[in-house]
Amino acid sequence: MLDVRRLRLLSELYRRGTIAEVARVVGYTPSAVSQSLAQLEEEAGVPLLERDGRRVRLTPAARGLVTRADRVVAELDAAAADLAAAHGAIGGELKIGAFPSAAAHLVVPAVRDLRERHTELSCSIHEHEPEDGVELLRSGELDVLVSESYDEVQQAPTGGLERHPLLTEPLLLVLPKGHPAREPVDLTTLRETAWIGGVAGTQFGMVLEQMCRSAGFSPRILHRADDADLHRTLAEAGLGIGLLPALACRGPEQVRFVRLVGASPRRHVSAFVRRGSARRPSLAAVLETLRRGAAVACGAR
Repeated sequence: MLDVRRLRLLSELYRRGTIAEVARVVGYTPSAVSQSLAQLEEEAGVPLLERDGRRVRLTPAARGLVTRADRVVAELDAAAADLAAAHGAIGGELKIGAFPSAAAHLVVPAVRDLRERHTELSCSIHEHEPEDGVELLRSGELDVLVSESYDEVQQAPTGGLERHPLLTEPLLLVLPKGHPAREPVDLTTLRETAWIGGVAGTQFGMVLEQMCRSAGFSPRILHRADDADLHRTLAEAGLGIGLLPALACRGPEQVRFVRLVGASPRRHVSAFVRRGSARRPSLAAVLETLRRGAAVACGAR
């Protein structure tokens, strides 16, 4: 009998490419991942991995096994959801992944509400960017992922997952308090400005560059950070201007948040679960609570 947890690790290796990267995203040591995959190879009775210098690659048998394993895991998730739905109880332990601003403004209030209404349900919150969180959700390390995507920026692949939209919001310019720009701001007037960008390679990092290219220039990015508070601190100090989603533009305002001329790029926030698992009463309760919180957050803007 093939161990499902080890099959998940093999699927992760297929997607991630290296044992070190698999270990990083699932929270194991590389040695533990290697040992688990070696045990899976013994269970399968055929070679699954081939050495390629310091890396490993999957054999044709392993790639075929990954395809079947993904279907098996999806069926197991659906079966568990059906059993839980038949039982009807809202309880157990759930792990919710989210990027920072969603964790603070959507997930924390939702978990607090769920704790009061469903005392048998325990939810833990884990900070993850979409690029890592999708694979953790697929592998079973997370039960729910609150993720983001942006207009005109390619999002992380989400095949095999169910998407539950929560909110869509504009991105706003973050300017020093005394900045002379009048709202709404024409982006072309800021082509010589120093910018605060997101971390390179992330969706948030790409949205600013895409937006400025559409306006006919490349932004002069001096600082990079995904943390909204750091964006605000840098702008407050007059070290650059940034771009933040409306959900992150909360709290004491020592900076200006202003709209752009024309159609502003938007961020889409969604909750993802494995296909079929939303039928579980506990996950259904989480999704419904997140939807209510998102509606309140939209109304507060």
